[in-house]
Parts: sequence; structure tokens; C-alpha cells
Amino acid sequence: MTTASPKRYSPLWVTIHWLAALLIFAEFYLGLTSVGLPPESKASILRLHMPLGVTALALMLVRLYLRWRTPRPEDVTAGNAFLDRVGKVVHFALYLVAFLLPLTGLALSFRYGLPPIVFEGQGSMPTDLNPGLHGLLFALSIPLILLHILAALYHQFIRKDNLLARMWYGK
Repeated sequence: MTTASPKRYSPLWVTIHWLAALLIFAEFYLGLTSVGLPPESKASILRLHMPLGVTALALMLVRLYLRWRTPRPEDVTAGNAFLDRVGKVVHFALYLVAFLLPLTGLALSFRYGLPPIVFEGQGSMPTDLNPGLHGLLFALSIPLILLHILAALYHQFIRKDNLLARMWYGK
């Protein structure tokens, strides 16, 4: 017995998708705000940035669990095999970056001993704080997110397949 795939994502999927998007944009804003600040000014921004990053990681773990355990709509087609493949690669890369960004952020915070500095006021911010791989992944995520948004708009307004309704509330 086979079960037909749903036509749209469940409200839980939709909520997690848009909450993750909001968290990621908030993280980007906070991360960019801290660039170029003197070390002593970064702690107040990191006090928000770091817990939001851990929250984003937890949300992505829930999302991955849902991806494996709950029904979801079939993949859509762009009407072109190459674009369909690009879509799959971009989605995989988005998932990968969404996991690696907070993981590299955690590694960075422990490497520099940031938790006691940021949350307890013990010590001072390191002057040699370098985002390294965390910053590189951030830069890589920008074109991936833009491709994701442009593809959704392409489907909605060029193909007119009402793709955005799949990732919104309703029937």
C-alpha cells in the first residue's frame, strides 16, 4: 500500500522553515554588526548571536528529523533537468551550511574561550578573534540563500505553479 505525497508542507514544517529563516537573517545581521567593532564592543552582540546560533542548530536538528520521519511533498520541477539538479544541490548545500555555521560558531567560541567572557563578564574579548571557517561559510551561504529565494520567485511568477503556497499555512 502506498501513500500519496501531500501537496503542501505541514504547519509544523512551515513554522520551522520560516522560523529558521528569521533566525538566520537575525544571525547574519548580528554577525555583520560586529564586524569592525573594537573587541570590547563585540561581547554585547555575541550575547545575542551565540544563543540564537545554538537555537538555529537545534531547529535544524528538528527539521532534519522531520525530513526523515514525516511525509512531505514531492520535489517540484523547474521544467529543466539541469535546473532540477541545481535545485537539489542548492537545498543540500543550504542544509549543510545551516548545520556547519552554528557548529563552526561553537568551535570558534570555545577556541577563543568566549562563553565566560560573553555571558559572565570574566576576562576580555580576544584581540585576534578571527571568524575563519565560520566567516567563509557565511559568505558561501549568501549566494545559496539568494538562489533559493530567486528559484521560489521563478516558480511563483514565471512558472506560475504556486510553489510558495506549499511552504505557507492553509489548505
